[in-house]
Amino acid sequence: MKFLWGIAVALAMGGCALFPGAAPEPPALDAASTPAVDYGRENAEVAALLAYYQDLQAMPQEELRREYQNASQAFARERSELARLRLALLLCVPGTNWSDDARLLALLDGADSRKAPSVSPRRHLVVLLQKLVAERQREQKRAEELQHKLDAMLAIERGLRERQPRKK
Repeated sequence: MKFLWGIAVALAMGGCALFPGAAPEPPALDAASTPAVDYGRENAEVAALLAYYQDLQAMPQEELRREYQNASQAFARERSELARLRLALLLCVPGTNWSDDARLLALLDGADSRKAPSVSPRRHLVVLLQKLVAERQREQKRAEELQHKLDAMLAIERGLRERQPRKK
């Protein structure tokens, strides 16, 4: 799974690098009804968040735990989109004892970025994280099903061994 996150980070960072300095053009909107969105700033924020995730993977467990506590407190205080995404990335770090896919999905479902225009870099990040979590859940369910089948086969094998007469 760590491999999938690495690929996702590389693809997302690579995608940002494809257009150096150029932000995607937002769709034409009526200036009176909707304010213009700074997609260049969003690109920079997403790139910074992806770099932050890479830094998280290199942190020792104790430092990572402190970072998680700080991010949780910051999100509880300010409820900003950036704080939400930082906390979501911390919940994505593999091998932590606070990993909680249900909480992560709830956090992502509440993100304002989900409702942003389809060209929004933050929206792309949120959708990517949702898809990765869903894939991880599918993989986990499949592993549990396979383990159940293996256990059933082992029980059958034990039963057959017990029924066979022992030869001397």
